[in-house]
Amino acid sequence: MTEEKYTIRKYKRILFYVVICVLLAAFLLGQYIYPSERETVTEESITYTGTFYRVLADGTKEEIPVPGKCDVPAGEPLVIRSVLPQDYHENTIAIRSSLENVRIYIGGELRAVYDTENTRPFGKNSASGYVFCETSGEDAGQEVRIELQSFTDKYSGVVNTVYCGDKSDIWAYMLHCYFMVTLIACAMLFAGLVVLIISLVLDIIYKTRFDLEYLGWCMILGAVWMLGESKLRQLFVSNASILSNMCFFVVMLCPVPLMFYIDSVQQGRYRKVYHVAECITCVNFVLCTSLQLLNIADFISTMFLSHLVIVGTFLTIFITICRDLIKGTAKHYKLPLIGLVVAMIAVMLEVTEVYRVVSMSGIFIATGLVVLLVVTLIQTMDRIRELELARQREARESLDYLTGLPMRHKGEKLILEKMQEHDGCLGFVDMDNLKKINDVYGHKAGDRALRLVGAMLTECMENAVVCRLGGDEFLFYLPEASEEEMNMRMRKLFESFGAAKNLTAETSPASLSCGLCMCRQGGNFEEYYMRADKALYYVKQNGKNSYRFYEKLEEQQTDA
Repeated sequence: MTEEKYTIRKYKRILFYVVICVLLAAFLLGQYIYPSERETVTEESITYTGTFYRVLADGTKEEIPVPGKCDVPAGEPLVIRSVLPQDYHENTIAIRSSLENVRIYIGGELRAVYDTENTRPFGKNSASGYVFCETSGEDAGQEVRIELQSFTDKYSGVVNTVYCGDKSDIWAYMLHCYFMVTLIACAMLFAGLVVLIISLVLDIIYKTRFDLEYLGWCMILGAVWMLGESKLRQLFVSNASILSNMCFFVVMLCPVPLMFYIDSVQQGRYRKVYHVAECITCVNFVLCTSLQLLNIADFISTMFLSHLVIVGTFLTIFITICRDLIKGTAKHYKLPLIGLVVAMIAVMLEVTEVYRVVSMSGIFIATGLVVLLVVTLIQTMDRIRELELARQREARESLDYLTGLPMRHKGEKLILEKMQEHDGCLGFVDMDNLKKINDVYGHKAGDRALRLVGAMLTECMENAVVCRLGGDEFLFYLPEASEEEMNMRMRKLFESFGAAKNLTAETSPASLSCGLCMCRQGGNFEEYYMRADKALYYVKQNGKNSYRFYEKLEEQQTDA
């Protein structure tokens, strides 16, 4: 059968892709044109509209904006109050804490407490999260008191939006606002893991490092940061405090894989510079972690140090890139350069938004990493193609075109590797009368005889490394072979070759001579090689079994 019968017709593939694209376009268009079938929950419908105030030290009341921020020292609780309307009938009041402990009282009764002192591994503050308080129509006209306490100046006194309504409606609104960002983070995490696995597989296949490995780690760290910053994180993890702390670890460690990546792309030209930057990153990691564990300063308080390290890393990378551009050595990594610049700009935008007390939850980072992934995949495919071409070229150069066996250099290298791992038998095989066949029947007949020898050796010396040394000489190494097994295999080789060559007159003059040498694991290759060669010479001169000859030789050496 021809290869064409195993290939799907081009028009069928095109038709299938057209149908899939039309269906996808129809789905998206239908979602856009036709009205929604679900009940829409808006922020206004779930936002508490009552007025909040705080009682000052002199007993006066001060109305406060919600959301907003009050001037409260770190560690001191902020107490805000409101009165539920007389027609109140909702079943939930909720507020998001920003690194704050939260207590909610209804009519003087403590209804909800959020304090992770006994569940967080370390640190002073509770992780940010939504706190829900159950209410009912019976609470109408009752006072609502909310206590907020943070031990960090930046978040002390922060009051987020207060929601009221059905709990499922509140979560539905949160899902509507933040689901896509969380989905992107999960997709990035999955893509990072896939990229990392693919890079490790490519490392094994081609025995070389690929830039994809470091990019995979960048994507995994970026995804962990996005998931840790997600407003929905308490839905998919049981302990949000641990995931929150992972965000800080990721920020401290993210320069490392990024420097690995650019160092690999730049082929190690600035390895010493990046080594210094990596050491600075490690020092910052140890310092900030130690301060957190000792309760001296929280991660959030030392975050500016990590941001300085990131800025310093980007500045270092920028300087090395400019240097490569000036020297003209950046042309071989033009695509990764574009992706890297986009990713660094995205990270800097994300860092800037943090200091504006606005979190983009990693959208910029995700965009930058996706661009970097695309260009790196293109670069990786080009490199794989080059490696495949080099492998094919090496295979053509190292294989004998006539017999398909490895040539001398390749074969001896493979035999040496086997000899270092296993005992075995090294054998020289020589086809006699090749010149006579060439002279009488032509060189084509001689080629057929050589192919016959190669085929017989491959068949009878199963699991052996067989190579053609050149001319009419072959070499093989059979691991874990005993004297009895070699006698059996040699008998089979001579019988099979004799039966095959007698089928045609042009190969009938051919005959085989073989010299054997039993080898020990890790022995000297050159010594065994010379022994087998001498055994072959002895056999051609005397027609005796080479292994017994070496037994006699060893006896003579012992007597001497």
